[in-house]
Amino acid sequence: MGCHVNQVHESEIAEKEKNELNKLKTMEEYQNNVMKLKQRRGEKGSSDPISVDCQCRLNDYKVILFYRYVSIEDPLQFALDHQHYCKDMTGKVRIASEGINATLAGTNKDIDIYLNWLTSSQPFNDLEDITRDVPLQLSEPSAPRYKFFKPSEGCIHVFSDLSIKLTDEICPLGQKSVVLDKLSKPDHRLGKLPPKVFHDILSKRHQDDFLLLDTRNYYESKIGHFEGAVKPAIRKFSQFPDYIDRNKEAMRGKKILTYCTGGIRCEKATAYMRQVLPQETEIFMLDGGIHNYIEWCKSNKDQVEDPVWQGKNYVFDARQSLGLNDESIVSTCQKCNTRWDQYKKCSTTGCHLLVLLCDDCSLQDDKVFCCEDCKTNQQNGLCQCEQQRRIEELETI
Repeated sequence: MGCHVNQVHESEIAEKEKNELNKLKTMEEYQNNVMKLKQRRGEKGSSDPISVDCQCRLNDYKVILFYRYVSIEDPLQFALDHQHYCKDMTGKVRIASEGINATLAGTNKDIDIYLNWLTSSQPFNDLEDITRDVPLQLSEPSAPRYKFFKPSEGCIHVFSDLSIKLTDEICPLGQKSVVLDKLSKPDHRLGKLPPKVFHDILSKRHQDDFLLLDTRNYYESKIGHFEGAVKPAIRKFSQFPDYIDRNKEAMRGKKILTYCTGGIRCEKATAYMRQVLPQETEIFMLDGGIHNYIEWCKSNKDQVEDPVWQGKNYVFDARQSLGLNDESIVSTCQKCNTRWDQYKKCSTTGCHLLVLLCDDCSLQDDKVFCCEDCKTNQQNGLCQCEQQRRIEELETI
């Protein structure tokens, strides 16, 4: 019987074995791709550059910053497609089943090719106001949907490389109950305020009308913020829910206005607050974040006599910050108190805290240190700066 099977069905058996081997190979390739796309960008303890020095013609380049909370049908394939379309660019792309968060730098041509592909792909082909029969040209400022991708001046050297990663969240809040790609509640959509409305509210404010809340990290709000904002001393966004939980009573009965760099953090922050604060609490966010507000001010400078934004908008690349003008500085050198808003990094291995130290003061030592603990290598786990930040983080509103 065995001889009959081998003789009659030999080719059929061989074909089945080949198919099984191909399945195993495909599965192995899939797992390898997933592992590669989930790896750390660099060695543990390393950090990104915060300065850039190049001679590029900036008119030939763009930096785009955008996000979208939308269900991604095949995150792995979407990430692999990004490896192809972004191969000549630099930046960071985070992809999850809940959406995409990206900052990319490249030539105008490469950015245009990428966006025309992106806006025809599954996560974006239903984006409101995207018209498929009109190519999206970011090299033309008046082009349709130009503002959605928040273009700004910068070349490929604002990032050291290209990092495309598969993640659990595109903006890690650490709260599984907040699911934005399926969120369709009217109060979330209607809670987004355009820059002009946000400006008008802040310009005509009365002290007790509302609570203005910065959802960014402490080092971001230190060099720039809206006047009168509450600035939590958090070091990462996943610490924000605990901050809200500790301050529920202070927020009771308040109208709450929030803002962040480009809107992605406020999307989750406001969704979380709607879950944990009393139902009658009114919660709003600046649509498009600080970036959109600054661009709106620039586009309407004849009408906006007194912008409510102060200082610089911190960005997570080597440009470090952007602002309405270079003269707007709200922070000081931590050593001599000179007006200063350019960060340097602590030289201690594993610390890398951002330090506001002017050029004159930084020349007084061979290396930059955030505090005496780091300078004398006496951190014992936490340096003075981090200990102080943690104390301030626990302070209530």
